[in-house]
Parts: sequence; C-alpha cells; structure tokens
Amino acid sequence: MWAIGADVHKRSTTFYALDDDGEPVDGFNRLFRSVRSNEEGYLEVRRYLDGKEYSILMENSTKTHDVVWTMESLGMEVLVAHSPDLKKITKSDKKTDENDARDLAMYLLARLSGADQFNLSYMCSKEDMMARQLCRAAKQEMVDRGKIKRRMRSHALLYGIDIDRLDPTTASGRKRLLELDDPVLDNLVRSMEDNLSRQKALEERLASMFSGNRTFEKIDAIPFFGLITSAYLTSYIGDISRFKDSKAFVASLGLAPRERNSGEKTSHCGITKKGDPHARWLLIQATIGHVRGCASSPVTRFFNRKNGGSLSERGEAELTPVMNRQAIVAAAAKMATIIYTLVVKDRDW
Repeated sequence: MWAIGADVHKRSTTFYALDDDGEPVDGFNRLFRSVRSNEEGYLEVRRYLDGKEYSILMENSTKTHDVVWTMESLGMEVLVAHSPDLKKITKSDKKTDENDARDLAMYLLARLSGADQFNLSYMCSKEDMMARQLCRAAKQEMVDRGKIKRRMRSHALLYGIDIDRLDPTTASGRKRLLELDDPVLDNLVRSMEDNLSRQKALEERLASMFSGNRTFEKIDAIPFFGLITSAYLTSYIGDISRFKDSKAFVASLGLAPRERNSGEKTSHCGITKKGDPHARWLLIQATIGHVRGCASSPVTRFFNRKNGGSLSERGEAELTPVMNRQAIVAAAAKMATIIYTLVVKDRDW
C-alpha cells in the first residue's frame, strides 16, 4: 500500500507517496508535485491511483474540510491528522511543501505499520458543518443581545432613567422603552428588534433541519437545554459510535482533567479545554440553567456536592462564590456523560 502525504494550501496541493518499503514513488511524486486544490485537480490524482492500494494523510487546517469533502466525493481514501501531534512538521526549520508532504507520508507509513504517533481528526459531513455554522451565528446573536442590554443599562444610568423592570427582549418592554423618547434607547431598541428577528430566522431553520432527529430530541428534552445548544451538540456528535465510551466523549469536549504523573503519583489539574470551544461553552451554559432550575436532577445533586451546598444554601450562608466554577465544570462533564448514555442506549431523560 502506498502512503501518500498531501500538503494542502488554498490554491495548490503537493502530494508525496512512499511505497511499502518506504521508498519514494518517483513517477507519482513528479506528476503531482503541485495540483490545483479543487475537484478538477484531485480528479487527476484519483485517476492515476485507480486500481492501486493507497491512503492519503493531510494535516488539519481551515481548508481541510473542503478538501476532504471533495476527495471523498471522488472516492478517495483520506485521513486527517491532529496538527499538534505532527511535531516533525510543526517544529521543522526546513519547511517546504514537498518536505511537509513527505513527512506526512512518513507519518502515515509508520501508522500503517502499527505505530501510534498521532490522533486522527474527525471530519463531519457538510450538513453537520452547516448546522454548526448556523448555531454559531445564533450563539453570536445571543452574545450581541447581552451587549445591547448592557449598553441600554449604561445609557439609562448615565441619564438617570429607570429601566430596571423593562425587558427589551419582549414587545411590551421595547414599547415602553420607545415611549421614553430617548434617541439612544430608540436606536438600541431597533438593534434589539433586528437581533431577535435574525435569531428567530436561524432557529426556524435549525428546527426544520433537526426535525425527527433522535439525538436532537433526546438532548432537547433535557430541562433548560434550548434549541441552539441541542442542535449544536447533535451536529458535534454526528455518529456517536466514533467515541469508544463516555470518557472519550467528555474528553473530546475538553472537560476531562489534565493528568500529571510524577513517580507513582498522579495529579489531576484543570480541564484540558481541547476540542470544540463552542460545544463546551454551550454545554456549560445549559448546565448552569439546569442546576438553577431543576433541583431534583441527578446533575444538580452532583453539582451541590461539588459546590459545598446548593445555590440557595450557599446564598443563605452568604458564601462566595455562590456557584463554584470547578463545580459547574464538573457538573457539565457529568451532563455530557448522561447525554452519551441517552444516545447510545436509546433512553429518554
């Protein structure tokens, strides 16, 4: 089997092949030293490889998804390596496209021989990536909505206007704000209306995309998990079987603690924060809402133990912080474990 490295750039891709003995495949390497990074360019490579046993390895980058989708549509076998694992490439002081492609081929050849030098990156489908992008847009609208609220409060405080009881996300609240006849508040109300309109359109699109999706339905049924969080986690999970167990799923979200080994002692440090930051952020925010509003939940009881008491108990005792950061992260990891179980074992919340 040929081990082929592909160094991908926006306009061109360099291929480099090694045979079973680790020798360069000179004819292939001369022909495909530089091809266009599009369907037409990759089709030439695929035609040359017809009838041959091969595997292609590339490094994960912003261009990778598009390239993988294109190559897979042509029937090519492609693997994507986790970039931080490719030390020989990332720390090289002799970086050229051909050198990088050759190093990728060497990494792949070692893997085909049984060595485990790097982790593979999961490449989701086009549909799942579109859902993620829509969810990220909706998440940004949520963040922007908070900024608009803060600007309203700041302006009102500056001019001595009492708006504490007005909710600008409701029609009645915006109507009352407009009645104050303040030009700055008027402008911010319009911004809020535009924000809510975009959010509604995004949510309608996502609801349609995930209609009938069992994984989505299971996550969405968890108290205080909204449409955006449920849709994003569903698109992030994709095929749940890609995780060997719940620990692997938690680790993929960056919620697993780092381990530091010294002699016979193993210490657990802060979370790794690896993986998708959007999935982690949305899960943590949803878990915060869950523990605040669902007292009987096993996740809430777990959080209370880690937190040194419930939110109400700590509040009454005037303890600060009322919500310990480490406790909520641990609760989010617990929630991720439950989500994995619900999906894998086809259970309902």
